[in-house]
Amino acid sequence: MQNVNSQIQNALHQASPEAAIRDVKHVMARELQALDPKTEIKSTDYFNHTFVPDFVLTWGSGSERPTRDVYLRFNIDTPLIQRDLLSLHEESPAFISISGGSSHDERAEIIAAEYDDCLLSSAATLERISNEDSHTPVTQMLKSSLLQGGKGYLVGESANNVQRAVSQADSALTNLNSAEVDATVRTMNSHFARGFSARIERVMQVLWVSQGGEASEFPGTLESRTALSSNELVEILPFLLSLENISSIEFWRNLGENINLGLLQDLENWPANPNLNLLVNANLDRVKAKGAALDRVEFNLFDDPDSPPYWHIQDSQLHMRCSEIDLRFVDDRRKTAHRTDVGRAPQWYEIEQRLDRYGIEGVEFASPGSKAHIKSSTTDGLRDSTDVRALSKALGQLARVISVELRLPNSRDNVEIDFDRSAVDAVGAALSPHLLAHLGLDLLYQSSQKTLEDLSSFVSVGGTLPWWRDKRVERSPE
Repeated sequence: MQNVNSQIQNALHQASPEAAIRDVKHVMARELQALDPKTEIKSTDYFNHTFVPDFVLTWGSGSERPTRDVYLRFNIDTPLIQRDLLSLHEESPAFISISGGSSHDERAEIIAAEYDDCLLSSAATLERISNEDSHTPVTQMLKSSLLQGGKGYLVGESANNVQRAVSQADSALTNLNSAEVDATVRTMNSHFARGFSARIERVMQVLWVSQGGEASEFPGTLESRTALSSNELVEILPFLLSLENISSIEFWRNLGENINLGLLQDLENWPANPNLNLLVNANLDRVKAKGAALDRVEFNLFDDPDSPPYWHIQDSQLHMRCSEIDLRFVDDRRKTAHRTDVGRAPQWYEIEQRLDRYGIEGVEFASPGSKAHIKSSTTDGLRDSTDVRALSKALGQLARVISVELRLPNSRDNVEIDFDRSAVDAVGAALSPHLLAHLGLDLLYQSSQKTLEDLSSFVSVGGTLPWWRDKRVERSPE
């Protein structure tokens, strides 16, 4: 495939000016998209205009999304670029040369330093950087941040430094190469706005520690810490989750030291992807919930009944899809309290065997014309003090179990299984979502052993993570 300079020259040498402008913009839009696939690119009706940009780039969602104007220029040499910087610098735009013959202009570099928030570069430079392979989030962040946070004169030696940082960052962190990491940090500070360079450096610290390095030996400019703070997570998570798959469990584990359900809820809406799966699964002892509501979902034409479970965030709530069941996790039981008559209340004999693994602390029965709610007054639970089966029979054949309160094995934690609301509620301390999910699938939906095993394999990443041991439901480690 032709390089970007050849494509631009071919486009420019068309007989029709309209076709030439259209095709040049198509080439450049593809190049910008390759550098940052998450960029929303809007082309204007102008080309190489004095004060109207060729493109307006936008990132993120919401009413106050960051934007950047991009001006295409045949070159970014003096004196023309000096005029552009003087008249347009207030919006911190990017000026990109589309001439294949652009070379380093020392005078232009000096002038660009006076307008530090603007970016001056070339199509060829952006192409070389976008073509670098990405193996870690740092490389992806360097590439993706260039359009939004890049600054200064990025031609010649400075462009080579940025390209070297992108190409060497992965191996430098993997090999704990202090000199190369230091060079990458210095390059970032020179050619990225401070907010962007600081975010990338913090992720570099996390990767450094994930590879076995000491946080105190990281050769950066920020205070050395092993995990991102809550405020940093809020800012960085959307960026990391949008990157290509990051398969390192250690990275997500180190990253999530301060994560909680509230931070995930702040993502508002996030579709299923491998990064979100690993982020949640690697930190299930930190992401605690007060309850889970379960609903059966009708399969659509494109659903695979045998697909593995996955996490997603919808309407500011963490969800897990497991086979045909959608589980919604809440930080306040009142968020599911209004649910009634959405589940199925079973008879005692239907669930008695599945309850054998748990200590029964209380049971609520209902039958036409009567209700019975019994609760253990000893630490031994109801199993040794009350004949629950006999009580069920005494209430008649139509007696149904509305709820049961259980004591988890090897734990002081209690949960309430509410069959009428199709919900699992933590009694007292919040619990890890995978425990609530297992209890809901096992007791509310009486799921197959395969479904329960799929859940266990998913949250423990094929047994790599220790959330269940000896195939028993245990309290997650604190």
